[in-house]
Formats: sequence, structure tokens, C-alpha cells
Amino acid sequence: MHITNIQLKNFRCFKDLNLSFEKPIILLEGMNGTGKTSILEAIHYACYLRSFRTHSPQELTYFDQNSFFVKLNLADHELQSHEIKIGFAGKKRVVKVNQKNIVSYKELMDYYRVVTLTEDDLDLIKEGPETRRMFLDQLIMLYDPDFATLIKKLRYTVDSRNALFRHSNSAEYYEFWSRELWQISNLVREKRKVALADIEAKVAELVNTHFPESSSIILSYQEKKGAGEETFEEFWQQNQSILHSQELQQGRTLFGAHLDDFTIQFKQQRSRAFASRGQQKLIILLLKIAQIKDLIQKKMAQPILLLDDFMTDFDETRSNQLIEILKSLNCQLIFTCPVNNSSLLQKLESLDFQRVVISH
Repeated sequence: MHITNIQLKNFRCFKDLNLSFEKPIILLEGMNGTGKTSILEAIHYACYLRSFRTHSPQELTYFDQNSFFVKLNLADHELQSHEIKIGFAGKKRVVKVNQKNIVSYKELMDYYRVVTLTEDDLDLIKEGPETRRMFLDQLIMLYDPDFATLIKKLRYTVDSRNALFRHSNSAEYYEFWSRELWQISNLVREKRKVALADIEAKVAELVNTHFPESSSIILSYQEKKGAGEETFEEFWQQNQSILHSQELQQGRTLFGAHLDDFTIQFKQQRSRAFASRGQQKLIILLLKIAQIKDLIQKKMAQPILLLDDFMTDFDETRSNQLIEILKSLNCQLIFTCPVNNSSLLQKLESLDFQRVVISH
């Protein structure tokens, strides 16, 4: 699946923008502040219906406007065309694919998948568990849209259980919502562990083939209580008393998949403390490449990879290796870089690419 055209109205810094993409590799160049990242943000939004920079759609509107419009034209391998339209006004969003209203996330995923890579993705290594859980959950949703319903149920269950600490001391309700959380957490964990193992295997293959000197990258899922082979009754008997005391004191749920994490080890050390910035960027890029490979292996619609000024901090040899790996994915690649950064432009000149200069 390739984007052939993008139209933006009242989106970020663009009052009106219309770009045609004619090649499998696109390089968006421009000075800082011209809107390169905002174009990727719109492309990303059309997949996930949320930005990678803000949770508030109102912040995506142009200056004093209260609405925006995004339109993408796509073509698949059989040269069939598709159109995605997203309109936002007030607090209402309308999504259409081929002029048909979309009512579920799954319908959108049937046509369009995007994997996005920005500097903020280094937070997967640098920041806390929530960032890594979100990465893993979004990864799963790209090939299993029904997982979004499971995550919503998990959040609802946690919220319902937390409400007990404010409004009720009922032992019956406490056990009921604890059992619900136990069951939904087991389902979420099962899918997360399988997904993480798939990605780890593909990262290992990439490292062994292209970067054997980088040694191993190990991804390990970490449960926050309530895991293993024991039944709920066994868990409840062992933990109810101390859990209830601690949860009442803190006013929140202290077990379940909503608290889980996964570690990223590099050369058998925590990548956050041990890996250099360049090594951390390589780890994150390999995670995203592995995600693309996983989607292709699962025979999903060909994803599009967005790279927002991410190819810095690599030496020339490493950059050339990475460009070759990215090219071999056979998916549309959309890069951004500053207009005065000639190194990426030089690396792409031997490839079939389109250079688009953004001025605003």
C-alpha cells in the first residue's frame, strides 16, 4: 500500500496543503518549523486516529480554527485506489474509507497500516512502563484490531475496581472485580507475550545477519503480580489480605496487566544505562523494522514506514547498512530531514526516490 496523495486543511501549520507522492521512497526536506513532522503526524493520525505528539485533537487545528480535514489517496499492489477522509469539528470526528463511514478500528486496518519512528521513540528505552505497554499494544492492534476492545475492557475493569476504594467496602464486589481483572489480564498478557516473542526473534535475525558485533538484544516481559500457572482462587488466598490493605492505603489497583512492563537488554545489560545514544537508536530502529517484517509475515496490508529525522547519530557505514535494510522491506518509506542536511539525500540518490521540499 502506497500513499499517492495527501491533502490537509487547517491541520497544524497548514491552512491548505496538497502533495503528490510518486515514488516508493519519499524525502521531505525543509527548514525547522516548516511542517515536515506535521505531515507525518497527519499520515500517522489517519491510521491510529490519534497523534504521536498529543492526545488532544483540538491541538491539531490550524491557529484559531476549531476543525481540520485530512485526506489520503492510496494505491495497493494491484493498483486499486482507496481514499481515506477524516474530518474533525468541535468534538466530533468523522472517518470515511471510499466514501463509506467507518464505525470500527478494524475496518480502517483492512486498508491502511503505518509504523512511525520519531526521536520520541527513544522513550521506549528512557521512560517508564506505560510507554512500552503502549508500543506493544499498538503493535498488536495493527494485526489484531479486536485487541483494542480487550484493552478497553481492561481499562474499564481497572477503573471499576479503583472506584471501590472510594465508594464501597463491599467484599463481594471487591472479589468480583478482582476476578474480572485476573481473567482479562491473563488474556492481555498472553497476546502481549506472543507478540513480544515474535518481535524479539525478528530483531535477533536482523542483528545476526547485519550487526553481529552488536551482540544480543533481549526483550523480556515483566508481570506485575497475578501471573503464572496458579488459579484465581490460589492467587486470591495468598494475596487478598495484603493486597486489600495496600490498595486501600494507596486508593488504586496494585495488580494486573495494566501495570506490566518489558525490559530491553543490550549485550546482557539494561539498554537505558548501558547503551550509547547511537546504540539506543539502532535498537529502536530494529524494533520498528522487525514490526514491519512481522506485519508482512502475517500477510497484513503492506505497511508504510515513517521516519522523522531519525537517521542521525549513525556513521556512514551503519547508515548505508540501514538504508539497504529499509529498502529491502519493499514498503513505502517516508523520511524527513532538514533542508541543509545533505547526508541522507546523498544516500538516497542511488535509489528510486522523490525529493519534496516543504516551505511554509
